[in-house]
Amino acid sequence: MATVKVSTTISCSRAINYAEKRAEVKDAYNCEITNAKQEMAMVREMYAKTDGIQAHLIIQAFSPEESAQLGAEKINHLGMELTQAIAPDHQIAVYTHVDKQHYHNHIVINSVNIKTGKKYHQYNEFKYIKAQNDKLLKKHGLTIVQSQKHYEKITSPELQLRRRGATPWKDDIRRKIDTVMQDKSVSSYNAFREALARSGIKLLENKKNVSYELLEGNKRVSGRSLGSSYEKETIQRELESRAKKQEKLTRQALQNQYKALPLVSNANRQQKQQQQRKKMRIRSVRKKLHQKTVTFCTDTHMRRFKAQQALEPSSGVTYYAPPQKRHEFAKKQTRGRSFSR
Repeated sequence: MATVKVSTTISCSRAINYAEKRAEVKDAYNCEITNAKQEMAMVREMYAKTDGIQAHLIIQAFSPEESAQLGAEKINHLGMELTQAIAPDHQIAVYTHVDKQHYHNHIVINSVNIKTGKKYHQYNEFKYIKAQNDKLLKKHGLTIVQSQKHYEKITSPELQLRRRGATPWKDDIRRKIDTVMQDKSVSSYNAFREALARSGIKLLENKKNVSYELLEGNKRVSGRSLGSSYEKETIQRELESRAKKQEKLTRQALQNQYKALPLVSNANRQQKQQQQRKKMRIRSVRKKLHQKTVTFCTDTHMRRFKAQQALEPSSGVTYYAPPQKRHEFAKKQTRGRSFSR
């Protein structure tokens, strides 16, 4: 079986100096193993990220049985495979040590991404790395150990309190933050702050980091002191990732709803088109009937009217004209005449 331990350091050079002294096998990724210390420093300086955490450290240890079975070369290769899955865009150095029958890897990951210049942050880093290590063990047919609880940056006073069976107040803050972050509905910084307040923790912010104040007891600690999983940038990235996932799920749900709508809209569209065609047919018929009815009643036809034979007031000729026109015509013909005998 293989276990992992996770920590951070503010001195990458010191970590490499310690790891390379007793290394039987060593290898690197995204840098040269013989010049790893200098190349990692150059990347941090290039992106002006020399302050704070300079490197993330992982100890990947194997049992005596698996150590004898795999050998130092294979174990070093497993360390390389693990770190490439965890931080593919970071510089990595893997040093394999042999303590009696126990083989273990000292892994140094430069904190700065060589492509983006951003620092490595992963909420609940130990849990994430252990999950990746378990996948690796399963892939190679090795024993997977049961999950273990892990908190970063445990001080000596905290260890002494634990040995006496007491719970350090920092552990209480970590536990409450973990409980809040386990709620996947918390996907914004405001929601995170409000949830912490309900748990009795006040969130205090500055430009680069955050502090957590335990209201009961009036004790305060920085996120950096609790560990990288509790730093401002790590929390923000986790919340942003959740918000994007929720937005994606919402978009997919809306798309699924819209997929059923075209059938209904097409049916409505066809029904409306049929109604419009029916109205147009009725309108056309009415128009034709109206034209036939008023053929001889329009001003144009009246002006163009001509009798088919001479009109005489006294004749009994039938006029081919509307009654009103005949009346007006007769009136004009008889104007100023007397019909007395």
